[in-house]
Amino acid sequence: MSEEQKKQVREQIGVILLAGVLVMSGLLLIKQPDAPATFTESANSYSASEVEKTTDISIQDTVKQDTKININKASLEELDTLPGVGPATAQKILDYRSQNGLFKTTEEINEVSGIGEVKYSQIKDLISI
Repeated sequence: MSEEQKKQVREQIGVILLAGVLVMSGLLLIKQPDAPATFTESANSYSASEVEKTTDISIQDTVKQDTKININKASLEELDTLPGVGPATAQKILDYRSQNGLFKTTEEINEVSGIGEVKYSQIKDLISI
């Protein structure tokens, strides 16, 4: 295999990996003949610039979730990145922490109003103390 062929194979693998990332993040590239590329997620359409912004956010969220969030130190914004935890629940976690002191175990987060067994099962592997 020549160097040029090897380069083409590497480029094709890169394109396949990028497509996989887009599919895994819920974004699909749809190109119709003689039409600009549009990106869709369910029924929503995005321009290319919107997709770039969305992809950046998705990648940042993924990177954040690779590192556990310390529930004793996390800000409202950090807590808000947890699945099923919105700004209101994140604020309840902060309020609980200020009223009761630091969490002694990750399971103690179940004591926060709005966090039950189901939500805890979604976040337990993403949090630490």
